Amino acid sequence: MRAAKKEINIMIGRRLQTTRENSGYTQEDFAETLDVSVEHYRKLESGAYGLQPEKMLTLYERYKIDPTCLITGEKTCDFDLEVFLANCSRAERDAFIGRVLAYMKKLMTGQQ
Repeated sequence: MRAAKKEINIMIGRRLQTTRENSGYTQEDFAETLDVSVEHYRKLESGAYGLQPEKMLTLYERYKIDPTCLITGEKTCDFDLEVFLANCSRAERDAFIGRVLAYMKKLMTGQQ
């Protein structure tokens, strides 16, 4: 039982790390959001500690990280850019484009 739980923690930790890195945040950013030390957060990503449900809820509320995706690795919905742009308001479109440009800038300048 303990080994199975450990494997689950490892898989969730890997998915959490990938999601964090893809979003351009640091371990320090997520540790602060979760109100844990950076060392504790590192242990979450390594699977040494399990991610508690209330922490998953915090990640969802702050970063829109889907808990189902963290647990199972399965995406719960697909994003269609054309449909989104065709059906969003101008303000939503501008906010989305601003986020994409900020993300691209981080990637191009090597910022994490």
